[in-house]
Amino acid sequence: MSRLAQISRYAQTKPNGFTLIELVVVIIILGVLAVVAAPKFISLKSDAYASSMQGVAAAISSGKTMVYSACVISTSCDETAAAGTGNGLGNSITVQGQSITLAFGYPRHTAAGIARMINITDNNVGGEFNITTIDKNSINDRDGLRIRPNADYGTNKCEIRYSQPLAAGEQPLVEVYIDEC
Repeated sequence: MSRLAQISRYAQTKPNGFTLIELVVVIIILGVLAVVAAPKFISLKSDAYASSMQGVAAAISSGKTMVYSACVISTSCDETAAAGTGNGLGNSITVQGQSITLAFGYPRHTAAGIARMINITDNNVGGEFNITTIDKNSINDRDGLRIRPNADYGTNKCEIRYSQPLAAGEQPLVEVYIDEC
Protein backbone atom coordinates (compact mmCIF):
# COMPACT_ATOMS: atom_id res chain seq x y z
CA MET A 1 0.00 0.00 0.00
CA SER A 2 1.37 3.34 -0.94
CA ARG A 3 1.91 6.16 1.46
CA LEU A 4 -0.90 8.20 -0.16
CA ALA A 5 -3.34 5.33 0.31
CA GLN A 6 -2.45 5.09 4.00
CA ILE A 7 -3.04 8.82 4.52
CA SER A 8 -6.32 8.66 2.60
CA ARG A 9 -7.47 5.67 4.62
CA TYR A 10 -6.60 7.44 7.94
CA ALA A 11 -8.49 10.57 6.87
CA GLN A 12 -11.66 8.55 6.26
CA THR A 13 -11.79 7.05 9.76
CA LYS A 14 -13.64 9.08 12.38
CA PRO A 15 -12.26 9.37 15.89
CA ASN A 16 -14.58 8.21 18.72
CA GLY A 17 -15.26 10.43 21.77
CA PHE A 18 -13.86 13.79 22.82
CA THR A 19 -10.30 14.78 23.33
CA LEU A 20 -9.10 15.87 26.75
CA ILE A 21 -8.75 19.46 25.55
CA GLU A 22 -12.38 19.55 24.35
CA LEU A 23 -13.61 18.23 27.69
CA VAL A 24 -11.57 20.79 29.66
CA VAL A 25 -12.91 23.65 27.50
CA VAL A 26 -16.52 22.51 28.03
CA ILE A 27 -15.98 22.24 31.80
CA ILE A 28 -14.50 25.75 31.92
CA ILE A 29 -17.42 27.18 29.93
CA LEU A 30 -19.93 25.46 32.25
CA GLY A 31 -18.06 26.82 35.28
CA VAL A 32 -18.18 30.38 33.96
CA LEU A 33 -21.89 30.06 33.17
CA ALA A 34 -22.57 28.72 36.68
CA VAL A 35 -20.74 31.63 38.29
CA VAL A 36 -22.57 34.20 36.15
CA ALA A 37 -26.04 32.62 36.12
CA ALA A 38 -26.31 31.21 39.67
CA PRO A 39 -26.73 34.58 41.44
CA LYS A 40 -29.55 35.49 39.10
CA PHE A 41 -31.46 32.33 39.99
CA ILE A 42 -30.67 32.56 43.70
CA SER A 43 -32.34 35.99 43.95
CA LEU A 44 -35.56 34.77 42.33
CA LYS A 45 -37.13 34.04 45.72
CA SER A 46 -36.70 37.61 46.94
CA ASP A 47 -37.88 38.92 43.56
CA ALA A 48 -40.98 36.76 43.86
CA TYR A 49 -41.74 38.11 47.33
CA ALA A 50 -41.21 41.69 46.15
CA SER A 51 -43.52 41.13 43.17
CA SER A 52 -46.14 39.52 45.39
CA MET A 53 -46.05 42.49 47.74
CA GLN A 54 -46.32 44.93 44.82
CA GLY A 55 -49.43 43.03 43.76
CA VAL A 56 -50.88 43.39 47.26
CA ALA A 57 -50.15 47.13 47.24
CA ALA A 58 -51.83 47.52 43.84
CA ALA A 59 -54.85 45.53 45.04
CA ILE A 60 -55.12 47.76 48.11
CA SER A 61 -54.89 50.94 46.03
CA SER A 62 -57.53 49.90 43.53
CA GLY A 63 -59.73 48.24 46.15
CA LYS A 64 -59.85 51.23 48.48
CA THR A 65 -60.89 53.43 45.57
CA MET A 66 -63.56 50.94 44.49
CA VAL A 67 -64.97 50.66 48.03
CA TYR A 68 -65.01 54.43 48.55
CA SER A 69 -66.77 54.92 45.20
CA ALA A 70 -69.34 52.27 46.10
CA CYS A 71 -69.93 53.97 49.46
CA VAL A 72 -70.37 57.41 47.89
CA ILE A 73 -73.02 56.21 45.41
CA SER A 74 -74.83 53.99 47.94
CA THR A 75 -77.78 55.46 49.80
CA SER A 76 -77.15 53.19 52.81
CA CYS A 77 -73.48 54.13 53.30
CA ASP A 78 -72.13 57.23 55.01
CA GLU A 79 -68.64 58.19 53.80
CA THR A 80 -68.32 60.70 56.65
CA ALA A 81 -68.89 58.12 59.43
CA ALA A 82 -65.95 57.18 61.62
CA ALA A 83 -64.93 53.61 62.27
CA GLY A 84 -66.97 51.61 64.74
CA THR A 85 -65.52 51.33 68.22
CA GLY A 86 -64.68 48.14 70.07
CA ASN A 87 -66.13 45.07 68.40
CA GLY A 88 -68.86 47.07 66.68
CA LEU A 89 -68.75 46.98 62.93
CA GLY A 90 -70.02 50.52 62.53
CA ASN A 91 -70.44 51.60 58.93
CA SER A 92 -70.05 48.83 56.36
CA ILE A 93 -70.84 48.05 52.73
CA THR A 94 -71.19 44.83 50.78
CA VAL A 95 -68.89 44.59 47.76
CA GLN A 96 -68.81 41.45 45.62
CA GLY A 97 -70.57 39.50 48.36
CA GLN A 98 -68.13 40.60 51.09
CA SER A 99 -69.15 42.85 53.98
CA ILE A 100 -66.38 45.45 54.28
CA THR A 101 -66.19 47.54 57.45
CA LEU A 102 -65.45 51.20 56.80
CA ALA A 103 -63.80 54.23 58.31
CA PHE A 104 -64.81 57.46 56.56
CA GLY A 105 -65.88 55.50 53.47
CA TYR A 106 -62.63 53.53 53.13
CA PRO A 107 -61.92 49.97 54.33
CA ARG A 108 -60.78 49.73 57.95
CA HIS A 109 -57.31 48.37 58.71
CA THR A 110 -58.75 45.09 60.02
CA ALA A 111 -59.32 41.58 58.75
CA ALA A 112 -62.97 42.53 58.20
CA GLY A 113 -61.89 45.61 56.28
CA ILE A 114 -58.91 45.79 53.97
CA ALA A 115 -57.85 42.13 54.20
CA ARG A 116 -61.35 40.94 53.29
CA MET A 117 -61.61 43.54 50.55
CA ILE A 118 -58.48 42.31 48.74
CA ASN A 119 -59.31 38.68 49.60
CA ILE A 120 -56.19 37.70 51.53
CA THR A 121 -56.03 35.65 54.71
CA ASP A 122 -53.50 35.20 57.46
CA ASN A 123 -51.22 32.17 57.38
CA ASN A 124 -52.71 31.08 60.74
CA VAL A 125 -55.88 30.17 58.87
CA GLY A 126 -54.26 28.78 55.72
CA GLY A 127 -53.41 32.04 53.95
CA GLU A 128 -50.19 33.09 52.26
CA PHE A 129 -49.51 36.24 54.29
CA ASN A 130 -48.67 37.24 57.83
CA ILE A 131 -51.28 39.85 58.76
CA THR A 132 -50.79 41.74 62.00
CA THR A 133 -52.02 45.00 63.44
CA ILE A 134 -49.56 47.73 64.25
CA ASP A 135 -49.90 50.34 66.92
CA LYS A 136 -48.75 53.87 66.37
CA ASN A 137 -45.22 53.80 65.10
CA SER A 138 -42.47 56.34 64.71
CA ILE A 139 -42.72 56.40 60.92
CA ASN A 140 -46.26 57.67 60.45
CA ASP A 141 -47.71 57.84 63.98
CA ARG A 142 -50.80 55.88 62.92
CA ASP A 143 -52.30 52.51 63.75
CA GLY A 144 -52.67 50.13 60.85
CA LEU A 145 -52.42 46.68 59.35
CA ARG A 146 -49.11 45.09 58.38
CA ILE A 147 -49.07 42.54 55.56
CA ARG A 148 -45.96 40.42 54.95
CA PRO A 149 -45.26 37.33 52.89
CA ASN A 150 -45.30 34.08 54.83
CA ALA A 151 -41.53 34.15 55.35
CA ASP A 152 -39.05 35.27 57.99
CA TYR A 153 -38.83 39.06 57.62
CA GLY A 154 -38.19 41.66 60.29
CA THR A 155 -39.98 44.95 60.86
CA ASN A 156 -39.96 47.35 57.90
CA LYS A 157 -38.65 44.65 55.58
CA CYS A 158 -40.82 43.29 52.78
CA GLU A 159 -44.19 44.54 53.99
CA ILE A 160 -47.17 46.67 53.09
CA ARG A 161 -48.82 48.88 55.70
CA TYR A 162 -52.35 50.15 55.44
CA SER A 163 -53.79 52.77 57.78
CA GLN A 164 -57.39 53.89 57.56
CA PRO A 165 -58.15 57.63 57.33
CA LEU A 166 -58.37 59.54 60.59
CA ALA A 167 -61.00 62.06 59.43
CA ALA A 168 -63.57 62.56 56.70
CA GLY A 169 -62.02 63.70 53.44
CA GLU A 170 -58.66 62.05 54.18
CA GLN A 171 -57.16 59.23 52.14
CA PRO A 172 -55.93 56.01 53.72
CA LEU A 173 -52.18 55.65 54.01
CA VAL A 174 -50.50 52.84 52.04
CA GLU A 175 -46.79 52.32 52.70
CA VAL A 176 -44.69 49.91 50.64
CA TYR A 177 -41.42 48.46 51.96
CA ILE A 178 -40.09 45.97 49.43
CA ASP A 179 -36.43 46.96 49.05
CA GLU A 180 -35.28 44.21 51.42
CA CYS A 181 -37.46 41.31 50.28
